[in-house]
Amino acid sequence: MDLSNKNLNRRQCLTLLAGTAAAMQMPGFCWSEEDRKILRMAVSTDTLAGANINDARTAYRVWINEYSRQAGKVTAEIGPEVFIPSEDLIRGVRQGTIDCFGLTALEYAKVLELVDPDFLVLQDYLVDGIEYILLVHNNSTFKKVADLKGAQIVSHLHRDMVLLPAWLDTMLAAGSLPVADHFFGSNTLHDKVNQVVLPVFFHRADGACLARRSWETAIELNPQLGRDLRPLAVSPRIVPIAICFRRNCSADGRKMLLDSMLRLSTTTSGQQMAALYQAHGFVVRPVSVMKSTLEMVHQFERMPSQLAHSRKGAF
Repeated sequence: MDLSNKNLNRRQCLTLLAGTAAAMQMPGFCWSEEDRKILRMAVSTDTLAGANINDARTAYRVWINEYSRQAGKVTAEIGPEVFIPSEDLIRGVRQGTIDCFGLTALEYAKVLELVDPDFLVLQDYLVDGIEYILLVHNNSTFKKVADLKGAQIVSHLHRDMVLLPAWLDTMLAAGSLPVADHFFGSNTLHDKVNQVVLPVFFHRADGACLARRSWETAIELNPQLGRDLRPLAVSPRIVPIAICFRRNCSADGRKMLLDSMLRLSTTTSGQQMAALYQAHGFVVRPVSVMKSTLEMVHQFERMPSQLAHSRKGAF
């Protein structure tokens, strides 16, 4: 038997299993001991807000190809699309056909019991969580959030902001106010920070929502923004996106993949991956760092059914 052909068939099969919902539901499929050393990877499309999907796919493919050449039999496989719809990702994790997965905190809450509690991979700047802020102009009449009823809001379309609907709605509920869709007059999304903060600066919008990290960068570039705009509300520290491993996946495969993630900055392909996430690298933390984030998510998920569209991470 031609061993190279045998390996090719196995890789094709794994790719189909990781990348398509139909393959995820194949009845009676059994992994060999050798196959169990291969981690099947996938990333939710919900983590892509504001990002170029083609650039993201390329970065993942280059990194995995380089990693697999170095790792040998203990390797990783990704589907042809790399990024798959949320429902397919969650189904794959539950059925055991996806071992390593990138997902939003909203999706994380749905598979929590299947996540290995000791190996949560985060972008380095998310180690302590990030804050969302709601900015207004210093010369405006807005003194408290309730004053923004009917206001025109501009929000940053970015992967870091996937929990914005959850924060806004839970914050408004805490003040006995309607949910964001019914409280604000409008909420427009832009993927450039300047397109978010400048309309408030020039009084063309009433408020702006973005991550404090992005706001601080904007102030460094234009200090006048920091003098004329101020946060009216600030979120708790939250972790919007993480990379997780499924319980009982290959320990050897997980260790080697983790080692590769932690050394991202040392290779060209790794630097592409880090750039995709706008980070210097990744760190490993226990799932306990998600506690406050999950509290917000659970509160949000208990809110009325009219928020179903917001739960997907967009207005």
